[in-house]
Amino acid sequence: MSKKDSLDIIPEFYNHKIKASFSLKNFSSPIENERSVFAKKNGYNFKNLIIPEQEHSTNVSFCQDSGTISNCDGVFTNNIQNTCSIQVADCMPIFFCHRRLPIFGAVHAGWRGLVNGILDATSNLLLNREYNLYDFEVIIGPSIQECCFEVKNDILSKFNKNFIKYLPNNIMKINLQGQAIYNLINKGFDDHKIFNMKECTFCGEDRFHSYRRDGSSSGRMYGIIGINQ
Repeated sequence: MSKKDSLDIIPEFYNHKIKASFSLKNFSSPIENERSVFAKKNGYNFKNLIIPEQEHSTNVSFCQDSGTISNCDGVFTNNIQNTCSIQVADCMPIFFCHRRLPIFGAVHAGWRGLVNGILDATSNLLLNREYNLYDFEVIIGPSIQECCFEVKNDILSKFNKNFIKYLPNNIMKINLQGQAIYNLINKGFDDHKIFNMKECTFCGEDRFHSYRRDGSSSGRMYGIIGINQ
């Protein structure tokens, strides 16, 4: 696969059996099997994809079986035959990987999911299965960054003031990644194991789709995490 089609999620996980990849704007294939083509080309088990039907919800599922999960914005598994996937076009793709055990997942977190508590739901899902959050590495992939995420007054109160930037001419911008990291640390994830790639989808017009930039004509990018075949 050409490097122009795919971005490796960095840094590599401590658990080297698990890897994550992210499709770029130039990736394309027949629409009906695009996600599985991307997974196959990058060395994942493409026959056992877990595909959430994303709704900007706070629903996160732990899945033993592959297939489509309705009304869901995050998927995890401990089945090494499975591959977790999400799609984004400005929202944060957040990848989770246990440092020792074959447990991994991906969460789609836009601003709505973030303020409504999708990372709380993610944390609770793992805690309820008696996993220690301190043992997970977390990587925030390409997404709209503070430089480009301008908002109006009506949603400011939903964010921690430390992640709001006030600029001249009544312009306000939000650091979504900062808010996400803050939320993760507060739930018990180790700040030294959280990495923000700092790639802005809005700025990177040559590489990334962006719904905020291109509107309804925007495509989508796939985030994949699973066992390195």
